Amino acid sequence: MDFDHINVEITTQENGRRLRTWLHMKRLALSHFAQLVDRWDDRVQFHGDAVVGRFHSNSQIIVGYDRSVAPRFLGKVTTTAGGFGIASALGERGGEEMFPAGIETRARRIALPDAIPTFASEHGIEPAKKMHSIVRDTRITFYPDGSYGVQELGSGSAEQRRPLSEPTWIVGGRRTAVYVRGTVCGKVLVYSPERIVIEGSLVYAHDPRSTPDADDYLGLLSGGDVEIARPEVTGPGDLAIHAAVYARRRFLVSDEDASPNGTLSIYGSVTAGSLSATEPRYVTKYEFDRRFEQLRPPGFPLTNRYEIEAWDAAWRQVDDDRSGAAADP
Repeated sequence: MDFDHINVEITTQENGRRLRTWLHMKRLALSHFAQLVDRWDDRVQFHGDAVVGRFHSNSQIIVGYDRSVAPRFLGKVTTTAGGFGIASALGERGGEEMFPAGIETRARRIALPDAIPTFASEHGIEPAKKMHSIVRDTRITFYPDGSYGVQELGSGSAEQRRPLSEPTWIVGGRRTAVYVRGTVCGKVLVYSPERIVIEGSLVYAHDPRSTPDADDYLGLLSGGDVEIARPEVTGPGDLAIHAAVYARRRFLVSDEDASPNGTLSIYGSVTAGSLSATEPRYVTKYEFDRRFEQLRPPGFPLTNRYEIEAWDAAWRQVDDDRSGAAADP
């Protein structure tokens, strides 16, 4: 759940003196962003949506607004494109209104991982204790007592309850879909190489926004799609998701034209190859889980980007070139 860290030493010469400074850098995880999108679908636009936290896109994003509604990006926005596109506009909306924290254009691309590592070998998991392998389409229901239910779809078998270990890895096999819902009490990663379907609100037993020592973490990791199920499955109205979500191919809302309207509230992080439209079924609100600055859900993918965590603002003289000794900052 931690990140890679590196220390960087920089030396230079000035007027015959050898000087040194240092940087401490952290490798970013995909969960560091409230939202990260690789390929923007030009048929999709931000309209009445809000993103609270960092946002990045590897392509041009599209917005739309009218006299009563406009999207809001309440955090740092970066894009590899030269600006943003406007699909529809009624009235006038300035960029400073939609992007109050500013927008950085022509930023560096943040590549999505080509493949998900093999869990057991990469993370040293003890399969019998922590990793639950799934070989058929399965429904996972989380319960606030720290357990989860497992039911193979189409088998007619009853749900089996299991306790969450610290942490738990629920790993689907090839061509396996995982259906999830419920209240998470513990640390867990759910992985499918094909598809994860969210069938109802998926929330933490202890909400970090009201419980300072909350220690529940959920990662949803798909090599294909992460999908919000049809309205007849999720029920009408609002839907809440507490998780770091990664959909290598697409994050999508089924039957986005359905009514009545509701709000899709995602507390955590969403990274996707692309996004489907959500309106009119849902207006979306993305709110970053600030705990993800320090920890990530178990095994959640890292980016190829490092950022500075701390640095010495002064250049200090190196007293001995052979040892590199200098006064510590």
